[in-house]
Amino acid sequence: MKKSIVLISLFAAISVFAIGCGSEGKKSEDADFSKFAGDWYVDGSLENGHLSIDANGHVESYSYEDTVNYEGELKREEYENPDGSVGYLYSIYDGSEFIIGFYEPEEEDFYELYSGQDGEMHYVRSDHCTN
Repeated sequence: MKKSIVLISLFAAISVFAIGCGSEGKKSEDADFSKFAGDWYVDGSLENGHLSIDANGHVESYSYEDTVNYEGELKREEYENPDGSVGYLYSIYDGSEFIIGFYEPEEEDFYELYSGQDGEMHYVRSDHCTN
């Protein structure tokens, strides 16, 4: 009996972790990708790798050597917070593979993106880069 409870608890924890860590949420149809259009450099340095995003949500990822890492699509997805409110993520997919996601920026005119809950990846639009 204890093994069953532990296994059920473990499965539930894994399911919740997967939902919060990049699994595809509900796709939102009213996405405006034009506000993401441009080149976004890692940590704001023009010497680093970057993402190039067009107004239709097509994404190309480049290494610091300017070679293409992958081509993908930006998708706007909604998720439900524990309090029941709805939030939005912009997620990049290479085919069906989730690459990285960003919370919807609060500002209308934004120039920085931080990856999901961890905030580990930081991108700056090229017109605000330092070098």
